[in-house]
Amino acid sequence: MPSATTVIIFGYTDFRKFLGDYYLERKKSDRKFSHRFIQEKVGASSAGWFADVLKSRTNIPGGHIVKLSKLLQLKASETDYFEAMVQFGQAASLEERTRYFNKMLAFKEVRADMVGMDKLEFYSKWYHSAIREILFFYPFRGDYAELARKLSPPIRPTEARDSVALLERLGMVEPNTIGGYKSKEAVLKKDSSFPSVVMANFLKNNMELAIEALDRYTKEERDVSALTIALSEQAFSQVKDDIRALRKKILAMTEVDIAPTKVYQCNFQFFPLSL
Repeated sequence: MPSATTVIIFGYTDFRKFLGDYYLERKKSDRKFSHRFIQEKVGASSAGWFADVLKSRTNIPGGHIVKLSKLLQLKASETDYFEAMVQFGQAASLEERTRYFNKMLAFKEVRADMVGMDKLEFYSKWYHSAIREILFFYPFRGDYAELARKLSPPIRPTEARDSVALLERLGMVEPNTIGGYKSKEAVLKKDSSFPSVVMANFLKNNMELAIEALDRYTKEERDVSALTIALSEQAFSQVKDDIRALRKKILAMTEVDIAPTKVYQCNFQFFPLSL
């Protein structure tokens, strides 16, 4: 059966965005393809069900996924991908979202440029960003074992080699004059379309490093503190703004600090402890 639209499902990680684009495209050539038509075919409870799905007001029950896949005229692999994408989008925990996201990436039809495989790999390990920062001041001469030992905790030489190769692919490092690599002034910008589950796992890894740092370093070598406070929503927003301003101030310091000697990790956590 030929595809009902030119919308390629493997170009999406957000099932609601896919459904919205698919609907608009198919509606052009199939006038009967309406919200009510979809509701009747999948057996949803109301004519507004599909609109609620698109606007994130409701989820797709498991029993509707297969019916919806048939209605969208998806092939076998497309149906499997659609199911994984729906489960990814509706998962409640980070562990579940990670599992379904990795399942989506396993499909051979997924284009590398669609999800930015190199970016995914960069944020998959804490030490990629650490090595990038080390190479701003460390005169690396191609000794990956020595580079691996520069990190705390240390990594394997093969991991250091793979990390430098990744940074080179991303244009973050370039060859130096002594047989190794040096970091380039590459600004890391957050892409709004980048899957949040990747950044969530990156932050989680950095938080785990912070826990280990309590035992690894003395109080003179680290600064770890915590506050438990009661705030209004307005004050909460103000604190978030202040933290954002502090991050920018710290980043600005790196521009004028001409003689760094060590890489540091600075985490900010600010979250509710009550309902």
